[in-house]
Amino acid sequence: MRRTATCMAIAVALAGLSSGCSLSSMEKKYKDVTGSEKKDSRVELNSAHRKQLAELPGLTGADADKIIAHRPYENRRDLVRKGVLTEGQFDKVKESVYVEHAKD
Repeated sequence: MRRTATCMAIAVALAGLSSGCSLSSMEKKYKDVTGSEKKDSRVELNSAHRKQLAELPGLTGADADKIIAHRPYENRRDLVRKGVLTEGQFDKVKESVYVEHAKD
């Protein structure tokens, strides 16, 4: 059974490669099948707008204002270190936020 599943996965991958699927064509097919575009639902702490932050689980507009006021962040854990969010609030949003580091 496991061998059959592995063979099927290899066959599907080879079929995709042999038909010349590019990333953009695969994204278009994803959109066609699901009816929505693939997007990253996480928000970047140093550039997100107030509305994006306020829509995170367990946060309010006042929390979003505090996040914006305490920028910049080096990592998402800074939300707790700087006293912006409680540990409980952070636990609710930690998978929904990230910090993009400058590329030198």
